[in-house]
Amino acid sequence: MNFLKAEWRKLAIINYEINPGILLSYLPAGTELDFYQGKCYISLVGFMFLNTRFLGIPIPFHRNFEEVNLRFYVKKKEGNQWKRGVVFVKEIVPKTCFEPA
Repeated sequence: MNFLKAEWRKLAIINYEINPGILLSYLPAGTELDFYQGKCYISLVGFMFLNTRFLGIPIPFHRNFEEVNLRFYVKKKEGNQWKRGVVFVKEIVPKTCFEPA
C-alpha cells in the first residue's frame, strides 16, 4: 500500500539558476548539490493535489488542494551508483480545504 497517493494536475514549474553557496546550509547529510550542465537550479513548483489519500484513506478537508513548493536537487553516491533527490526549502498548502460535494 502506498503511504501517500494523489493525482498531480495543472503543474507549473519555474527553474532559476542560483548561487550554490546559498543552498549549502540546506543540504542533508551525505548529499551534494546536483548540477545540470554545470549550473545549480532551484525550482518553484505549483500544482493541484487531487484525490489525495493517506494509507489508502481520504483525509477530510485535504483531499483536493493547491500546493506551491520551493525545491532544489541533490544526489548521493551509494556504492558505484548515483541516486538523485529533491530537498524542499518551503511547501505552502492551505490548512483546510473546501471539499465540493
